[in-house]
Amino acid sequence: MASVIELLRSVAGLREPVTLVYNSGSRPGQAREVIPVSLTNDELVAIEPGSDALKTYKLDRVASVQLRNGTCATNELASAPALPVLPEAPVLKTLNEYVEFYRSELTAAGWHLYEDSDSFGIAARFKNGKPKKTSSVLIRYFDPRTETVFDLESEELKVVSRELTGRERPWRVDSWRFKTGKTFAEVQVAFAHFLCEVRASDPDTAKNVWAGH
Repeated sequence: MASVIELLRSVAGLREPVTLVYNSGSRPGQAREVIPVSLTNDELVAIEPGSDALKTYKLDRVASVQLRNGTCATNELASAPALPVLPEAPVLKTLNEYVEFYRSELTAAGWHLYEDSDSFGIAARFKNGKPKKTSSVLIRYFDPRTETVFDLESEELKVVSRELTGRERPWRVDSWRFKTGKTFAEVQVAFAHFLCEVRASDPDTAKNVWAGH
């Protein structure tokens, strides 16, 4: 069976994209598509589809490679994914207080801000500088005392009360880097994750993966 290095070497320079699981960088452990350009003894040089910027990947952190034809190789000795280092968010009481505390940083970075009573999002920008209509990273609060259910009799959605258990996680963070949102019990922890995603993103290149705010 071919090794990770052998597969990468077989397509390097051919402009053929491969699926790479890389246990480092901004998306540790997540599959990504790259186009191998060249290999050294310990690094892969590649570009991402649609980009001409060269990036380097440590070969000992490449967990797996899959070619377009389905051929796959894994590296059982790859370094484990690094855990994200969360910024230390101050202890504040409300989402609005966090927004005001970090507002100058977010606007200075070039983000467009979407604000609501129960949500806050930052939006990437088009090349002409105009903000996109959907958020790239979003933090939201959902009232745990109610839930929306489908009423079979009226065949309509309605809001009903629900009993609290003490294990509610009413805060949710969505990011263009997540497949699904992450939920949290406390606003401080939720905003720390929100801020981590914001600082790992770029207002000129971040994508959007869901609609609405």
